[in-house]
Amino acid sequence: MGIHWRYGDGEEVIRRLEKSYADNGIHALPEGLGKGFASPAAGYPNPNYVISLFKCGDKRPWLSIDFAPVVRGRDAVQDMFAFMRIAQKRFGELHKCTPRP
Repeated sequence: MGIHWRYGDGEEVIRRLEKSYADNGIHALPEGLGKGFASPAAGYPNPNYVISLFKCGDKRPWLSIDFAPVVRGRDAVQDMFAFMRIAQKRFGELHKCTPRP
């Protein structure tokens, strides 16, 4: 599993990655998680990839998470959404801000 975060260039990063992963299938994030997408077929070795651009105070960070294949029978997309919710909440706690779309 990998988790990356950064301030800046979020719109550009998401736009570039959407084009890159479009052939593998992308799923828009649920309302409340910000702008981004999840892709359950991003590539080897960690095919599950989710990215979100959101607000936290007066900044606009973006987080991305990638992880190994999930167990058969699990919904990888829903797992990615859940991981992003957890990561945003923890980001807010560490940076003393409230994540919002």
